[in-house]
Amino acid sequence: MFNWGGSYNRVTLLLFMVSFDMEKTCFVDTDCEGPKKGFITQALYHFKTVYLLTASDLKTTLLPASIFALVSTLSGPLLTTTSSTPLPRLSLHFPLLKSLLWIYLNLLLFNLSNQRLPSSILEDSINKPWRAIPSRRLSPTSARRLLLLLIAIVILLSTLYLGARNETLFLIVLTYIYNDLGAGDENFLLRHVNNAFGFITFGAGAAQVALCSSGNSLNSQAYIWLGVIATIITFTIQFQDMEDQEGDRKRERRTLPIVLGDLWMRRMNAVVIIVFSIAAPAFWRLGCLGYSVPVGMGLLIAGRSLVCKPLQDKTTFQLWCLWLVILYLLPLAKGDGALAGPQRN
Repeated sequence: MFNWGGSYNRVTLLLFMVSFDMEKTCFVDTDCEGPKKGFITQALYHFKTVYLLTASDLKTTLLPASIFALVSTLSGPLLTTTSSTPLPRLSLHFPLLKSLLWIYLNLLLFNLSNQRLPSSILEDSINKPWRAIPSRRLSPTSARRLLLLLIAIVILLSTLYLGARNETLFLIVLTYIYNDLGAGDENFLLRHVNNAFGFITFGAGAAQVALCSSGNSLNSQAYIWLGVIATIITFTIQFQDMEDQEGDRKRERRTLPIVLGDLWMRRMNAVVIIVFSIAAPAFWRLGCLGYSVPVGMGLLIAGRSLVCKPLQDKTTFQLWCLWLVILYLLPLAKGDGALAGPQRN
């Protein structure tokens, strides 16, 4: 399924798989670090295992998607089918909690699918040894079984209780394409487009869950805005690949920084982040103050891209995540206040 390339990767993977014993289940195997006796102790142990599976993606996926859901519910007729003002804030608490549950379950599903793969285990054993599988809290076999169970649970919950069934099914398809079919490794364009669709589907699904209790949904303007966000992510998602270039080369992953080279990629990053920092508020026709925060953050990220060393790329990517959240918040600046410019007819 994956092109392993040289003998170094084959030998390293073989040694790691032998030492790990991939057919054992960490919940019962004495070679793995299992939980101590006691119901509370075991429960806390398994909760931590679940957290470790998703810890890396809480800021990059859960936060932006939940922000989009919140903005959508507060935007009223701007992004939703409601003809009235937004729901009172107190009445939003429960729908938003349901939205967070939907996001987390789908995020857990993606991470189980991704981290159980041999290539991911090899990479995580070097770069993120604290994750559940390389730290021997969970075996790949257990992860696969949990994944099968979770797929059924998430589909049932989305169909019968939470909502956003179509978004759930689409995320499962994207997960399969990205992980099992290798779209995240072999072609940077497929990688970028898949990531972009994943981001906006998480956002759209989270918003639909938050809105369904009031009988509303996203309107056509919201989907146009999601298309703008998808375009922005497609052209800027390479910020997450800047810090992983060495590991991606060993894995023979064809990311954009490796294809274009580090220097040209940094120059391109500086240009595209400034372009979209201007384009996003322009879409909403905001006033000068509406441009100030995204453009200011974009200039900071562009400067870091040009002058910072590779060891600082992780912080730059975290700033990119914050920048994306700022873009998600822009519809709230659409109105009669100081942030708004000329209104659309």
